[in-house]
Amino acid sequence: MKPLIALLSSFLFCSCADMYVTKTDVAGSSTRTASSDAKDYDAKNGVRMVTNCGVGASEPRAIYIRPFCIDTAVFKGDEAASDGEMPIRKALTPIEFAGDLKEQLELLAPARILKDGETPRTGWLVEGEFTMVDGGSPTGRFFLGTFGVGRSFLALHVKVTDVDKGITVYEFDMAGGSHNQGRHGTLRASGLGRATPFDLVNAAERIYLVLEPNAFRYGARGNVALH
Repeated sequence: MKPLIALLSSFLFCSCADMYVTKTDVAGSSTRTASSDAKDYDAKNGVRMVTNCGVGASEPRAIYIRPFCIDTAVFKGDEAASDGEMPIRKALTPIEFAGDLKEQLELLAPARILKDGETPRTGWLVEGEFTMVDGGSPTGRFFLGTFGVGRSFLALHVKVTDVDKGITVYEFDMAGGSHNQGRHGTLRASGLGRATPFDLVNAAERIYLVLEPNAFRYGARGNVALH
């Protein structure tokens, strides 16, 4: 019975359109006596300092978003009406994603998108790069979408810097897409429509969920009396 449940859970996980963190580096995740983080190193005395016991950074005073780099990303699939329009779609994807990310991260702290030449003075800086933006194929999703044909795919790298401390507090890779969504789509997948806007919104939401300790307020109670 347990193998069957595990198999069904795996199928549901893979079939749902979403983004997932695939690799993470966290500042301050080492032990108290053997830290390798830059923030725990005293350059003047050349000794290791006491760490924060692995406690993660949280509650930024402000969040600044720099549009993600996309110049080296693979950009393909159903992204534009013609090949001639593809370079424009590629150039505008970081702008679209920055807006999606701002909408999500405003749930954590006041957020704004940096303009060219601007630098943040406090709080967190969120930046990164796209490695793959693939809109997939609506035709493939129409005929064999439930088997993964024509699915979209998005991969990116995210870096979160504490501006005040001058250190990288979180750095992680993300990947995902429409997975096995068919012609009808879902709230998180386009079906026969253009898939990348859905993937960008899903990625922005996932970044918020990663950085928010308890986004869904699990354990919240109206009555704290113990019986």
